[in-house]
Amino acid sequence: MNDHRDLDLDRPRSVGEMLTGAFALYRRVPILFLAFAAIVVVPYELIVLAATGAGPLAQGHLGFLGSKGLLIADSFIVTPLISALHVHAVREVGAGRRPTFGATFRQSLPRLPVVAVAAGISGVAIGLGTLAFAIPGILLLAIWPVVAQAAALESGGPIDALRRSFNLTRGYRWHGIGLFFAATLTAGIPWLVLFLSVGHTTTNAGTFVAGTAVQIVLRSFTALATGLLYFDLVARSRYGPPAPGDAGEPTEAMATVAANGHPLDPNSWSDEDRPAGWYVNPLSPNRMRYWMTNGPGTGVWSGRSTKTPGPVQHEWEKLRQDAEVAD
Repeated sequence: MNDHRDLDLDRPRSVGEMLTGAFALYRRVPILFLAFAAIVVVPYELIVLAATGAGPLAQGHLGFLGSKGLLIADSFIVTPLISALHVHAVREVGAGRRPTFGATFRQSLPRLPVVAVAAGISGVAIGLGTLAFAIPGILLLAIWPVVAQAAALESGGPIDALRRSFNLTRGYRWHGIGLFFAATLTAGIPWLVLFLSVGHTTTNAGTFVAGTAVQIVLRSFTALATGLLYFDLVARSRYGPPAPGDAGEPTEAMATVAANGHPLDPNSWSDEDRPAGWYVNPLSPNRMRYWMTNGPGTGVWSGRSTKTPGPVQHEWEKLRQDAEVAD
């Protein structure tokens, strides 16, 4: 896989860019991502079929207890495992490595109990909130879209993962909701077409295979998109919530963080030490450019640029004036 180098996980992405990124990841290693979903979905659907007699397309006709039982199983088993495998693989691609099935599974395994509990709690709460009334479920989905991803990649217990998702989405709730619904709609079109064309309450071999295959694609694509959402929110969290009307772009909050160099002056850092983020272009202070990294000691200027926000440009001018006085 020679094209992994352009997957920069240290920069914010729009909803459209995350969907495009999910498709791009599929083009790189399609069999791997489908396999991650298949090893979970196929056994699960076979167990459900044996217990209820209903395949994927007929499960909507199960009674209240049956449907709620599937919600719990899905929340505590299916979604956590698929999400953990996919987000670990996305991280590997972003680090410039080719993910493999065995290595990714081994990386995911130690955190699976935490992922299962955290994602299970959020999934059941969202499901019950949607059942009772749509608004509570949507609100919970807005604050907990990346619980499984946070639990898989970060330390701490289930409550820490729930809290982490809440904090990451602060100021970006509509952004996360938009990505979730866009990914679900994109991946769900084949499911809707199949469901409407079959329309049945019983299951045969053909409908079981077709429904399971579409479920694999839908769940895998959604897991990839939400994996990218996690890294997007982590990148955005470095600078705090955006100013109104300026989502994902640099704000005056960037001027509040200083370490070895100045957050506005790219020349105050060496290339090895400069953190990923937005910097004023010294040759054109009314524009900012993005420094992206693929790990400690590596980085390159991306092709992205944006207009320098007023407060940031004011701070830049003050920085330059102070440097001239010092000289």
